[in-house]
Amino acid sequence: MHRPFAAAAAYFCIVVSLAFVLGVIRTLIVAPRTGDVVAVLIETPIVLFISWLAAGWTARRFSVPARAPARLTMGLTAFALLMVAETSLSLLMFDRPLARQAAAFATPAGAIGLLGQVVFGLMPLLAARRR
Repeated sequence: MHRPFAAAAAYFCIVVSLAFVLGVIRTLIVAPRTGDVVAVLIETPIVLFISWLAAGWTARRFSVPARAPARLTMGLTAFALLMVAETSLSLLMFDRPLARQAAAFATPAGAIGLLGQVVFGLMPLLAARRR
């Protein structure tokens, strides 16, 4: 049962590393030209495509069964890691209180981002269904 957790950590690291780079580009280059919503709409499909590839690769690499419980464990663990990382970053680096962090999800760009994060969490299961 440890395979889904190890795969989740690897999946999280791969996707978050690449998403961080894309997030910097979105924030510094794209959003000032297009606005936050359009910038997130451009970034989200790219991150989800990366998630699709990474979910499949890590599941194969760590021999995570294609059964729903194992893939959901992998995805939900990665999602939990993402939420902890995002909240920690918000609190520690940007001094943003939890209430303000939660309120950001109520904006159009924040809601799109949150939906993308939920799909990221489901991607290991979705990738298993595709095969």
